[in-house]
Amino acid sequence: MKHVVLVGATDGIGRALATEYVRRGWRVGIVGRDPAKNEWVRGELQDEEPMGWVVTVVCDVQDPERIGPAFEEILQALGQIDLFVYCAGTMPPYGTTLEERLASIDPILGVNVSGALRFLELAADYLEATGRGHLAAIGSIAGERARKGHPVYGASKAALHQYLGGLRARLHGTGVRATAIKPGWVRTRMLGPGPSGSRLTISPDRAARAIVRGLERGRDSFFVPWWWGVVAMGLRLLPTGLFKRFSPP
Repeated sequence: MKHVVLVGATDGIGRALATEYVRRGWRVGIVGRDPAKNEWVRGELQDEEPMGWVVTVVCDVQDPERIGPAFEEILQALGQIDLFVYCAGTMPPYGTTLEERLASIDPILGVNVSGALRFLELAADYLEATGRGHLAAIGSIAGERARKGHPVYGASKAALHQYLGGLRARLHGTGVRATAIKPGWVRTRMLGPGPSGSRLTISPDRAARAIVRGLERGRDSFFVPWWWGVVAMGLRLLPTGLFKRFSPP
């Protein structure tokens, strides 16, 4: 029996990952900020898989004082952790005024960077002590080269990617793997109405299956779907002058 903790798994990709792991017979721990939504998701998962094992813990990842106790609670509820995945993310509108843009900074950095790093440090410390296991976080194609439509969000995901690269090097030789997951457009509440109608988008369920496969292969980082890696390479190679003119919105 394997045990996975998913932070931010009551919606979107995290919710789909919880479903996928319950179907595969894993014991699943969900960390979410809304107690009612946590219980609703737990009930839905157990209705779908009556023999499934799902536990939940309440935690707002923007509250640094709550993260440590929440990690200990979910560990105690599960008994052990084999895989830890930070799925939480936010992208409030960047806005058109200075006030709106400034207002977007704290929640984005609080969820996408500070909350992620605090949880991942705890998971890394626990897994390193056991000498085995796997931790991962959901980044974004936006972290490869920030777009003009939301530079703060792109910066937050770039920071997460860089952190995971450094953490992976620190954990080398300990038996613990660290993976950066980089989805493209997935039909979640976070995705805007324009991209949602594009043929380039995929469902959260399809994204979850691809993520599970990538994690099973023990990859350091991967794009979801894989061909977003080609897009990322093109963005990185695009000369700065052209990128400024033709940057995605």
